[in-house]
Amino acid sequence: MDEKDVRKVKEKAGQYLDAQVELLREFSKVDCESKDVEGNRRVVDMAEEMLSQIEGIDIKETFFEGTGAHIVARIKPENPNGKIVINCHLDTVFPKGFTEKYPPFVDDDNWLHGLGTGDCKGGFAVSAYAVKIASELGILPNKEIVMIYSCDEEIGSITSREVFEKEAAGAECAYVFEGAVKKDGTYGIVSERRGVILGALDIKGVEAHAGGAYLQGHSAIKELAHKILKYYSFNDYDREIYYNVAPISGGRPNGVVAGDAHMEFCVAGLPTNDSFAEAEANIRSLAEHNEDPVCETTVEYRTLFPALERTEAGSRACAIGTKAGEMLGLKVEEAFEPTATDANWFCYFGVPAVDALGPVCTGIHTTEEKVYIPSIREMTELFAVMLGLMDREDR
Repeated sequence: MDEKDVRKVKEKAGQYLDAQVELLREFSKVDCESKDVEGNRRVVDMAEEMLSQIEGIDIKETFFEGTGAHIVARIKPENPNGKIVINCHLDTVFPKGFTEKYPPFVDDDNWLHGLGTGDCKGGFAVSAYAVKIASELGILPNKEIVMIYSCDEEIGSITSREVFEKEAAGAECAYVFEGAVKKDGTYGIVSERRGVILGALDIKGVEAHAGGAYLQGHSAIKELAHKILKYYSFNDYDREIYYNVAPISGGRPNGVVAGDAHMEFCVAGLPTNDSFAEAEANIRSLAEHNEDPVCETTVEYRTLFPALERTEAGSRACAIGTKAGEMLGLKVEEAFEPTATDANWFCYFGVPAVDALGPVCTGIHTTEEKVYIPSIREMTELFAVMLGLMDREDR
């Protein structure tokens, strides 16, 4: 790529910005919480209409009952020199009716307000239009490009991870388009994120009248209190690994010794996939000993997201972003973020991954969600130039 190519990318991105904003407006009018199959269908149709504008693209869907359809769009040259994956999700955390209560609008500071615009429809607008621009300018890399737009990231990618695992085979890098990390005028491309475990613990005690037969009872809530204190003792503040309990429940009226108790929990901030074994051992230990031996404890847990570990290949992908930023007059650096995304799953399946290639957004998961419109253009330009540099980096 040369300066002339960069100028053309900027021109194209300027031409398409209004279309991107309008697409995000329309997306944010659709309720599409995870597992809302009807809402998922509507946003998938909108996304596929846009993707169909890209020359040579093959669009397919993988459908899972109860969650919806994942889009797998593919551009495959005749003799590709490698394969990359592009990813973001199309589901939100907002139940039916919320989009009607919180319609999209643009404020005086050039922010587009709208549910799901930042997390993660903005990532779709950036990634899809960047590929479209690179295709139209003839600067796509000679690689198979697989674009995966999933529908269940907000609930831990319970079905999309199957699609990720399948498409990860042979991929040299996954580029994930969660919202941008921008601090002090510098965009951060994220090459490292932490993992998360979710779980639940149940205790069965013995009910008894709290006055007339108190000593015959064995309180599940009292046992739960011991479990909670033990659980919090696992916190490792030096390594920023955090154990949290919420919510809790148990028992019947206060005149009855509690015969049952329940807690849910998470472990956040797991730095490597090896660190999961330590956390899982801590969790299992909760069921190995009871203060009251009559009580029975069962515990279940699952990986919500594995860790995204920093790799040399991931750092090289970030370096392409830094170089593209220099050509565009943007400052771009490799970055770390503690929160988890689907980039973590690609790492788990053996593919180096980098993230935060979407636009600048704030208020995600709240009704104040918004995207900074100028950053839509900047991040579209950035990834389009990154695509143009990928073959050059191979040489």
